[in-house]
Amino acid sequence: MTENEELFSEGDWVFHLYHGVGQVKGTEEKTLGEETKKYYKVEADKGTFWVAISKTESDRIRLVADEEMLQKALDTLNTSPQMMSEKHTTRKARITQVIKEGDLISFCSLLRDLQARRVADKLNTTEQRAHQRLKKRITAEWAASSGEPIAIVTKELNEIIRNVPAPEK
Repeated sequence: MTENEELFSEGDWVFHLYHGVGQVKGTEEKTLGEETKKYYKVEADKGTFWVAISKTESDRIRLVADEEMLQKALDTLNTSPQMMSEKHTTRKARITQVIKEGDLISFCSLLRDLQARRVADKLNTTEQRAHQRLKKRITAEWAASSGEPIAIVTKELNEIIRNVPAPEK
């Protein structure tokens, strides 16, 4: 991709791996050192961040899920949970991998499985943090994608995961 090719337009809702969901507010040229580049200006809940237009092919930023992808992700929450490994290092590796990938369906799958583990047993600190982080990311993307208020989406997600059964052994 060249510097002038833009993947996003003003008003697009995007998901950034580190900053979460935000809305593209336009582009700006910024100079860092002696190099001037064009950046997307993105406003998120925790402030504004910029992403170099030439870097947007990376896996760090993507459009939020469309209606079809959102529905697939939410449907994942209603499928039978998978038993997570007994080894905490294996569970931690899965959490790290899913968070790193930034895929909404994977987020929902992991949240479902963590919730099932929570019902059957107790989550360790890493798992508790991941559970909360996933809920925030899913609700933020769901709200941006659907246009529903975050409070409504949070309530709906909590209702869905409240019904996740313990995994079958």
